[in-house]
Parts: sequence; C-alpha cells; structure tokens
Amino acid sequence: MIRAGTAGRVTAGLTAATLVLAACGEGSGSGGAAVYRIGLVTSSAGPFASNAKTMEAGAAYAVKLLNEAGGIGGTEVELVKVDSQNNPATTATLIPQLATKQKVLAIVGPVDSAGCEVACTAANKLKVPIVSPGAARPGVLENARPYGFTIAQPDADNSTPVLTKIVQEKGLKRAAIIGDEANATTKAQADLFRSVFGSTGVQVVKTATFKSGDSSFASQVTSVASAKPDVLALAAGPDDAGRIAREVRSQGQTFTLLGTGSLQSGGAAYVAAGGKATEGTLAAAQYDPHSAAPAAKALLDKAQAASGQAEIPLNFAYAFDAVHMIAKAIEEKGVKSDSDGVVKGRVAVQEALNGMRNHQGMADATTFKDGIAQRPQLRAVVQNGKFVIDKSAG
Repeated sequence: MIRAGTAGRVTAGLTAATLVLAACGEGSGSGGAAVYRIGLVTSSAGPFASNAKTMEAGAAYAVKLLNEAGGIGGTEVELVKVDSQNNPATTATLIPQLATKQKVLAIVGPVDSAGCEVACTAANKLKVPIVSPGAARPGVLENARPYGFTIAQPDADNSTPVLTKIVQEKGLKRAAIIGDEANATTKAQADLFRSVFGSTGVQVVKTATFKSGDSSFASQVTSVASAKPDVLALAAGPDDAGRIAREVRSQGQTFTLLGTGSLQSGGAAYVAAGGKATEGTLAAAQYDPHSAAPAAKALLDKAQAASGQAEIPLNFAYAFDAVHMIAKAIEEKGVKSDSDGVVKGRVAVQEALNGMRNHQGMADATTFKDGIAQRPQLRAVVQNGKFVIDKSAG
C-alpha cells in the first residue's frame, strides 16, 4: 500500500488527464468508439487514503502508456473510478454498479485489505476479475476466489521471517506495540507483531491503541516510554505511523521503530508525516524501487522521468502492473470490447490471470498462486528521507 508526498506529483500530473468517470454509453468512450473499461476502486478517507492516491496514479500512468501505444489491439482503455470513502457499505454497492451499469471487464483496487475483503468478495460473486495492488492481510481472498487477486503477498508470509531476523540480529528483548485496533488491516499487523515477538522470546511490555487520524499521540507515546521498550512496533497506516514517529523522537525516545511490509509500501507518506523522526526505521519489504532487473528498471526509470520522483512507490508499481496484466489477459484471450461480450470476457480474463506466470513488470516478476502474488522477502530502512532496501540483509 502507499501514497503521497512525492506520489502526489504523479497524481496531479496524470490523474486529471486519464482517470475518467464513465459518463458515456455502454462499451463506448466519450467519442462513441468502443473501449475496454477497467474499474478502479479508490478511497479518499481512512488510514490508507494516501496509499489509494498512489494506486490511482499508478493505474492512470499505465492507461496513459497503453493508449499512447495504441491501446489494446487498437482499442483504447478507460478507467472508471469510484470512491468508497473507506465505507464498507459503500464499497459493497459500488462493485455491482461497476459490473452491471458500467460493464467493466475487470477491476483494480481497493488498495487495502479491509476494502479488498468487501470488494473482492462482491466481485467474485458477480464473476468480475479484481486485482488489489496492496491487500496483504492473511485470508483476505478467502471468499474471493477464483476472481480475486492481490499483487501484495500477505504480511504473515512475507514480513514474518524478515521481522524475526531483525529482532534476532538486534538482540531486542522488550517490545511495545501501538496500533489502530478499529481497523481490520492494522489490527492484523498488531497480531503479526505479537506472533513474531512471541516466537522470538521478546516480552511485550506495553500495548497502546489509537483511532486513525487522532490529532495527538502524546499520551500513547508517554505511556509506551514508561515501559522502557527496546522497540516500538507500528501497526498503523503510513500517515498515522509518521506522526507517531515524530512524537516518539520529540519526547527524546531512542527505541527502534519497526514496521511490516505495509509500512514500507506507504513509505513516502510515512516520511512526509514524520520527517527526520522516521530515520532509521526498519521494516519488512517485498518491492525494490531500484530493481536492477532489466524489465523493471526500464519501466521504473521511465516512470521516474515522467513524474520527477526519486523513486516509484510500491502501490504505484503494483497498480501499474495490475492494469498491464489485465491488458495482457484481454489481448491474449482476444476479448471483445463490445458490451455484449463482457460476461465471456471476464471469464477469459480471470482464466488468464490465474494462469499467469512470471509477468515482467515494474515490480519485477509476478506469479499468482491461489490469487496471491509470490514476492521476495526484503528488509528496508529509512535513510536520507526514504525507505531503501538493505542489500546487506541477505
């Protein structure tokens, strides 16, 4: 998941030009010509709104490049954007609208696990392929197969071994956890930390909770500091986590700050919110924004040049790849762009995605297993205002 700071510049430059709320007839663009429609489920509210904004930019950029290259077999691609506003009930009504009214062939989003659990389940019932560029909670696709997919590997599989190694290498003994217990995604992160600490013999000396968007974390950090932990685990969205880090350092606390892969995915927003207080934060990671793999490097370099960013965030890259995988499936299966063939087209896209192996994209190679992308286990650290992959971690 991810967003902001730097990602906002991409959004400003690309979203207005390429994110189109469909206001035209079924299966046709603004000029009446046939188009391939892909839904985009975003969220302007909640702890992962910044991640969703970055996802939008990545999807928009993908469509921009596709259409500049002639679309899919000469037919343009159109994004149909809807905003769930972090409301499960709203999300549940938006998916049928995309499926029946807008007649999209597939859907990208939501970026977060809580949103995906609702949207992906609904899309599966309607037999519409849906790909989340960030859902990483274990079991998030339990009721969403075979039409649901996520490009992010669940934290339990990806982050646990990395965090375990960090704890062991640093010799951590006493831990505190701070999290938003009202959000299913961040609650799962807190549970993951408890599991890691329990398996490594680390004593959890304090647990503090908050509500997403709280204006101050002073009382929680004061309470945590009194327990004298070696490490503070951040079970929070990137904006909240950044503000927690700022409060930690403003109180003169020096304990290690630790995050799951979800924190690294929202790295730009985390650093933007926490500033210099985020320096040295350690986290698991599953994406290298400076990959040396030829296909990924070429795409990353081009996106950096187009956006002016020093590095491309995870959710941007995952959304970009999601759009291109759907486009590849459409092309390979010869899916028609007319509205009459949309039901058969969705089946074909789903089959192609389930059979996709080693797709070379901005996020390196992607292979789906039971709808979940298989990703590398990496360690990241905040250095000079950004998360970088620790190559020495092995």
